[in-house]
Amino acid sequence: MTGARPSVTWSLAQWLAWLEEGPRGGIDLGLDRVARVAERLALAPRPTVTIAGTNGKGSCAQVAADLAHACGHRTGLYTSPHLLHFGERIRIDGVPASEARLVSAFEAVEGARQDEHLTYFEFTTLAALWLFEQEAVDLRVLEVGLGGRLDAVNVIDANVAVITSIGLDHMAELGDTIDAIAPEKAGVARAGRPAIMAMAEPPRALRATLERIGAQILHANLRVEKDTLQVAGWPQPLARIRGCSDALQRNAVGALLALEALGLRQEALAQHWPTVAENFQLPGRQQRLGDLLLDVAHNQEAAEELARALQTSGLAPCYLVLGMLEGKPVEAVAHSLAPVSQGVISVDLDTPRAIPAHRLAERLRAGGLEVLAEAPTVAEGVARARALNTSGNTIVVSGSFFTVSGALRGA
Repeated sequence: MTGARPSVTWSLAQWLAWLEEGPRGGIDLGLDRVARVAERLALAPRPTVTIAGTNGKGSCAQVAADLAHACGHRTGLYTSPHLLHFGERIRIDGVPASEARLVSAFEAVEGARQDEHLTYFEFTTLAALWLFEQEAVDLRVLEVGLGGRLDAVNVIDANVAVITSIGLDHMAELGDTIDAIAPEKAGVARAGRPAIMAMAEPPRALRATLERIGAQILHANLRVEKDTLQVAGWPQPLARIRGCSDALQRNAVGALLALEALGLRQEALAQHWPTVAENFQLPGRQQRLGDLLLDVAHNQEAAEELARALQTSGLAPCYLVLGMLEGKPVEAVAHSLAPVSQGVISVDLDTPRAIPAHRLAERLRAGGLEVLAEAPTVAEGVARARALNTSGNTIVVSGSFFTVSGALRGA
C-alpha cells in the first residue's frame, strides 16, 4: 500500500478514497500479511460462524445474526459489498457502524499495519474484527468475500462453517469448474469442527474436501412446503422466511443449524425463529420498491433463481434494467432471464469495472435477450423502462450490486 499516509484528521470518505485509490495490483489472495496484522491487533478468540458460497451467503449471514441477536447474544455481522453506505458492512446487533467508529477502526488497523501491504478488503475485514473486539460481541458472523481458503475472513478459525450454493463465478481467481471451486469454498472449515452444507445436492468435491480437512460434516436437510419448513432433526415444523424463495429457505436453515452447532439451545432458536422469519429483510435480494423489483443477481445460478421467482410470483414477463461488471458471465445470465423478459435496457454503472452499456447490449443480445435501449445511468434506464411499461408491470433491476445501488439512490 503506497501513497500519502493517512492523517488523524481524515474523514471516513477520505479513508475510503485512500483505500480505493491505492495501487494494489488487483486481487491479492493469501493470509500471511493479514495474519501478521491481526496478531498485532490482539484479537481475542470469539465464537465465530463463517459463511462461504457462490450465492446465498448474505441471506444466510443475515438470518444467523438476526436469530443470534433475538436469542440474546450480542452479535457482530460482517458482510460485503454494501449498497449505499459502507457502515452496512459492519453491524452490531443490526446497527451499522457509525462513521466515527469506522474511522477509529481504520486508524487502529493502520497503526498495526506497519509496512504490510493490505488490499481494500483485507484492511476493512481487519477493521470489522477490531470493532467487534472493542464492542465485546458474543458472536461473530463473517461472510467470505471471494472463495474462502485464501479470503481475508479466513484468518479467523471458525467454530462453525457454512457453505451455501456453489456455482461458476470469480473463475479467474478460483477455477472454471465446480470441482476446482468447491475446495476453495470448503477452506473455511476446520478439523474437528462443524461444517454445514446448505445446498440440496452438495458437489462431491466439496464433501471430499471437508472429509480431508477432518470437519464434522452436516447437511441442511429440509422439505419446503407452502407455509412451513420441515427440517431433519427438529421436532416441529418452522415458519417459512417471509417473502423469500425456496433457495433462501435452505440458506436460512443453514444459519439455524450453525447456531445450534455453536451451542445455542434448540428451544431458544425455535422460540425466536417465527419473529426472525416474519421480519426478515435483505436489501437488494428480490426487494420490492414501488414498481421496481431489485435483485443483485450477477451470475448464472442467481439469474436462474430470479427467473424462477418471477415465474412463480406471476410477475413475468417484465422489463429488465441490467448493468454488469467485467468478468461476469453475461451471456449465461441473459440466457437464464430470456424466458421472463419483455425487453432489456442496458445501463452504464458508476464504477470503472463496469461493462459499458453498448458492449453489454451486444453481449446480452448474444445471450438471447432483446435489448430495447441503452442508458448512461441506472436512473435513466429505469425511466426508459417505465416509459415502455404501459401495462404497469413490475420492472426488474439487476446484474450487480452497483445496479441495485443506482436504483436505490435514484428512488
